[in-house]
Amino acid sequence: MNRSLFSSTVAWPTCALGAWSAAWLTGRCSPDDVIEALAESADRHAVRWPDGPGTPDEQVSPATGSANGVLDLLALLRPARRLVVRLPSTGDPQGLPPHPATSAALGAGEVLLVDDASSTGTLALVPAFTARASAAEATDPPFVSCTWSAYRYDAALDLGHLVSAGPSAGDLEYELRQAVRDATSIIGGLAGRRTADATDLRTQLAALTSRHRVALPPHILDARSTRLIDTAAQVEAIVDLAGARSVEIGDTAGQWDSGDATLRGLQVLTRTARAAAVNQTILELLRR
Repeated sequence: MNRSLFSSTVAWPTCALGAWSAAWLTGRCSPDDVIEALAESADRHAVRWPDGPGTPDEQVSPATGSANGVLDLLALLRPARRLVVRLPSTGDPQGLPPHPATSAALGAGEVLLVDDASSTGTLALVPAFTARASAAEATDPPFVSCTWSAYRYDAALDLGHLVSAGPSAGDLEYELRQAVRDATSIIGGLAGRRTADATDLRTQLAALTSRHRVALPPHILDARSTRLIDTAAQVEAIVDLAGARSVEIGDTAGQWDSGDATLRGLQVLTRTARAAAVNQTILELLRR
């Protein structure tokens, strides 16, 4: 993802697309609502089928603007029977099998899986971002484009198993509460090893937390899903800032290795919790 750490755009567009398109599929929001939700992640969206073996004959033309690109996505999602978000990372493929779609998902850190009853396999939508400077003013925020690559797995994936095989929402909520304590100790390292004042640190953390927070459709009544998303955003903001500032956790090489492992573990946990919360939201919407 070629975006600045402190970009004003919102992360995790697959989470937004999954939740809001589920609301659209069940008549709870309009296409304009989906367009507005995805506009938080990029100024323009487009869809493409990457060239290569196994690519279906379907063609989706790249859109010339954000609205048209999102409508192309909705056209792909209209026959969906089930939607599942995965947020894989290196060493944690989250149950995805070897395939070009999985490689792309690992590179992007996210993928939306779609069961659309196709005989050719599960559809996978993977976002990739590009940013270019504004032609108007150097101080303007860059124009961000998101291209969604559409892949087909060779066979249908068991999306129900992918979701049910993970930890329960209750276990994840408990682990996130523990993670908040670990993250709090990291904040001490952020403040103690840099000259930036506490106000600057709080501002950066607030911006990153907002960027990682997924705005769910207003029809969601599951308080636990909202708590999981909010807490995951707070913890991942701290992990991002610690990585950006190259914080050294500990005073010996062994402690540094342990600290790196702590950050990696927190990142995996936040991704798992966020995906679980969004998938629960999607499931609730589609079964109503």
